[in-house]
Amino acid sequence: MTPANPAATAAAAIEAIRRDPHFPRLKAMVIDATGLAYYADKDSAFAERINRRLPFGRITTVAGYLAALEAQGPGGPEYQGLINELAVGETFFFRYIEQFDALRAVAIPECIRRNQTTRLLRIWSAGCSIGPEAYTMEILLKQHFADQLEGWQVHIVGTDINGAFLEQARRGTYGDWAVRGLSPETLEACFDRQDKLWSVKPKYRQWTSFMPFNLVEGAIPSYPHGIGHFDIILCRNVMIYFDEATRHRLLANLHNALADGGWLVVGHAEAGPQMNELFIPVSVPGATLYRKQGDRAAPAPVATPSPSPAAPAPMPAVKPRRMAAAKPTAKAQPKAAPPPAAPNPPNPSESNERSSLLEACLARVEANRMDPAAHYQLGLVEEDLGVGDPVAAFKRALYLDPRFVLADYHLALAYWRRGRLVPAQRHFRNAREALESLADDEAVAEGGGLTVQELRGMLDLWLTGEEG
Repeated sequence: MTPANPAATAAAAIEAIRRDPHFPRLKAMVIDATGLAYYADKDSAFAERINRRLPFGRITTVAGYLAALEAQGPGGPEYQGLINELAVGETFFFRYIEQFDALRAVAIPECIRRNQTTRLLRIWSAGCSIGPEAYTMEILLKQHFADQLEGWQVHIVGTDINGAFLEQARRGTYGDWAVRGLSPETLEACFDRQDKLWSVKPKYRQWTSFMPFNLVEGAIPSYPHGIGHFDIILCRNVMIYFDEATRHRLLANLHNALADGGWLVVGHAEAGPQMNELFIPVSVPGATLYRKQGDRAAPAPVATPSPSPAAPAPMPAVKPRRMAAAKPTAKAQPKAAPPPAAPNPPNPSESNERSSLLEACLARVEANRMDPAAHYQLGLVEEDLGVGDPVAAFKRALYLDPRFVLADYHLALAYWRRGRLVPAQRHFRNAREALESLADDEAVAEGGGLTVQELRGMLDLWLTGEEG
């Protein structure tokens, strides 16, 4: 008698589950509870996960399994076991290093400056998987900001829907795959070797904790759970598994969970139009961070010509195109930006508002032709709307004030977006040179609270590795 082929047997079982009349209801129920719309068009993959869970006790049928899950609810042990099978846990330390470089150079210094009174820093790793992202943040803070954070309360919370992932995160021990790419010096400084595993050193676990939280069903903010008023939220490669309605709702919730002026970091494939509606995009080499508008972060619209202009956002309130991810240490010029995608049909009310803003800027320039800030503001608005000649506007601002550092910076960004890399690098250098005689804590003119140190960090990211 020919022995059964295990692979063929498993394939037959998976196909039987997929064809079961109760399967669609089971899948819809689980997706609704978890938001994992990734499986909406992947019946075979979902059926394979169900096959891993059967038999469940005496239950061997899809109908019986559905009834058991309905009785337990999403918080039940078997429901959690299934979620553990469905969720994706692939992650590693300092994943997408460019984003952590951007946090180190731009976001963290701004948070420290903004929170000098409270001396409190709160960070959320949402969908933390097995924990490397949260621990990476503590390593980053202690290696680069230990002196500035002396005496501060720092809280880093990692949350996930997968209980098994959270157990491993709390243990803080990992195989070679999770620490791939780290230098021997980093491994020695941050980890203890335990047989074939790497254990995060106790000094890098003091600020980090983990707890279960469902991003789809949980209320956000949820102050009883400590979910709210964060300075930085990392929610990377989580929303790619959700449908559009869930992503839209979650982004609004994350916005509400940030403190005014707080920062959001998402995966490279997760940016979309809603990001620019809710946040100010902040473009640095290899990454775009998103900042919640607040008293100091929001760009003030120009209503009437005024000799004392309202301050703009600290970074360009434009829609930057994503550049190729490359480590800042690489000795390479940034690649030219691709042609812009066709825009979505404009909302009439938004179009009217933007048209009014442009008209106000033009009127202000007409009334204050010798005011460099008026030309600078016009350049920002023209770049944001994709109209006029923002390059010429920034040039006029620099002609009137050759030391107008943000005009140099935005002119460099405008050149870079148009693929003109040589003049872009020249104006990045000009901006950095203009900062050399200024104190780190001095406010940058027209920067809306942006400090010299913060702008210098942004410029260093653009110029790191350039020759000459």
